[in-house]
Amino acid sequence: MSPQTDLERNYFLKDIPLQIAQNKYQNHLLDISSLLKRETEIISIKDSVGRVSSQAVFAKISSPHVTTSAMDGVAIRYESSLGATETRPIKLIEGSAFRWVDTGDPVPEGFDSVIMIEDLEKYSATEILIRNPVAPYQHVRKIAEDIAAPELVLQQGAIIRSLDLACLGAAGLSDVKVNIPPKVCFIPTGTELVKIGETPGPGQIIEFNSVFLSALAEDWGAEASVQNPVPDDPTLLERAVLHAITDCDILVVIAGSSAGSEDFTSSVMSKLGEVIVHGVAIRPGHPVILGSVSGKPVIGMPGYPSSALTTAELFLRPIIYDFLKSNEIVPDQIKSVMGKKVASPLGEEEFLRVIVAPLNGDYIANPTTRGAAMTLSISKSDGVIKIPPNSEGIEEGSTVSVILNRQRSEVDKTLLISGSHDIALDILASELTFAKSGVRLISSSVGSVGGLLALSKGYAHMAGSHLLDEETGEYNFSAVKRHIPNEKVRIYDFVGRTQGLMVQKGNPKEIKNVNDLIVKNTKFMNRQRGSGTRLLFDYLLKQSDLDPSKIIGYENEEYTHWNVAAAVSSGFVDAGMGIMAAALASDLEFIPLENERFQIVVPSKFIGSVVTVDILLERLSSGDLQNQIASLGGYDVSLMGNVAGEVG
Repeated sequence: MSPQTDLERNYFLKDIPLQIAQNKYQNHLLDISSLLKRETEIISIKDSVGRVSSQAVFAKISSPHVTTSAMDGVAIRYESSLGATETRPIKLIEGSAFRWVDTGDPVPEGFDSVIMIEDLEKYSATEILIRNPVAPYQHVRKIAEDIAAPELVLQQGAIIRSLDLACLGAAGLSDVKVNIPPKVCFIPTGTELVKIGETPGPGQIIEFNSVFLSALAEDWGAEASVQNPVPDDPTLLERAVLHAITDCDILVVIAGSSAGSEDFTSSVMSKLGEVIVHGVAIRPGHPVILGSVSGKPVIGMPGYPSSALTTAELFLRPIIYDFLKSNEIVPDQIKSVMGKKVASPLGEEEFLRVIVAPLNGDYIANPTTRGAAMTLSISKSDGVIKIPPNSEGIEEGSTVSVILNRQRSEVDKTLLISGSHDIALDILASELTFAKSGVRLISSSVGSVGGLLALSKGYAHMAGSHLLDEETGEYNFSAVKRHIPNEKVRIYDFVGRTQGLMVQKGNPKEIKNVNDLIVKNTKFMNRQRGSGTRLLFDYLLKQSDLDPSKIIGYENEEYTHWNVAAAVSSGFVDAGMGIMAAALASDLEFIPLENERFQIVVPSKFIGSVVTVDILLERLSSGDLQNQIASLGGYDVSLMGNVAGEVG
């Protein structure tokens, strides 16, 4: 090969700080719009593991989609068991009074409870004796206990894991819309290269960089291909680059990035496109080249394997993630503080799934919904805590070790809002992800009072609350003073909501108000104690001088508006207390009872000091977010983002 002139070689090497190099290159790629492709396709969920969801995914059906028996036994009407004792058992006849059911069987129409087979006595071939009364819905797995359609099951930009497939399948989804992976092409260069498996002679090197680099690219979600090695000749390299760039989204040239006599990558890139950076102050990997050809990213990587790996992690991986709008998932283990007390049976090693968020210099871990049949909690979890068999559980505030199934960088940008459940919070969470803020908002639905208590203990970044002061008619301020006495907090308006009774389509019971719940013998689904909805319902009962114990199902609780709506929609109950948006989304009739203010309570110390908190508060003023929430119906977003006041 004839020696090359200085014009054919590129001696330019200038080490600049890493952050500056990354920023320069990112700005260049934005300027040439190289990251705007992001095509999508619809694929079967069985083929979706490792792919990135291109949009938020909502449940099509509830899980379970019908009310089922949780035990082997008999289904009865709970009223038929009232008065049963050991000495005065009640005899029931098969067909009219009971039906035999196995675990997982739908509860027959007209029946609302199940007696375990161990707790009944066969009297004859068609008769049984029961010696204890049962409660409404006993040993019954209610509709939507796991997933309440149209609940959010997968956020936009999520890397779909095998753990998510059960949740997607249970939610009635057979396919999912995903981003098409970017095509990354690798061109190894060097006259000295031989293939893997060949015995190298003097001065020859086995070409293996492209093998592990292409595998890394696929691990990061790309579709990788490798061209045949190109000898150290600028004309041949130029030809190879022009050929490869037409069929890929990202091009990587391996070796030839330095300033030696046989290093031509920089000069070829300059001739065909642009070189933005040549040399970064890192070790290993300083002679990396960052540029573009034909409006597509091109990276010139050093030939030493450790240098190639470092530059791939620093520069190639972020570009792939930008194409996919995704974050990497890497297993990790971190120490966390337990935000809730958890009981566990002795003699069994339990694997408790948790969500994790950084707070006040620690990580806070909170358990997701527990239960062998739960899939959504698996999908939403950040990791697992092992509870040993000789332990009765985990005390609140104790230090635990969490084995992460989510990347720590994603956990580090997690905000935990504890308190009242609201569908608008799901929209806010999705909007934060869509805006590429990096903020992941996790809701812990423990009720308004529970949220304020979590805030007072330092176990949440913020709380969602809608607690009415019966004396003043004001929302949240009195409750905040009572439950957070030693913390200065700021209260932000989120949404105005219409609360009322959700009833079945056509309102067959002709329910008009809370009085009819008793007068018309209505089966009712309540919210959990401590929730603002439960407190409002109790206040309305008190105003009407009604005895809660006379409402069938008053003690039957659900933790979200979706779950209440699902119970009503299924016909398992006649009515439930909730917000208008949940009724509209579930195609139910709605009887409005009260307009209220749902607000977000934030410790003042976080404002201006915790970036993720500031991003969320700023997002509340987004017109797109407000329009999305308002379109659900039953919401007033006119005050969203306003500071309602400060307490403390």
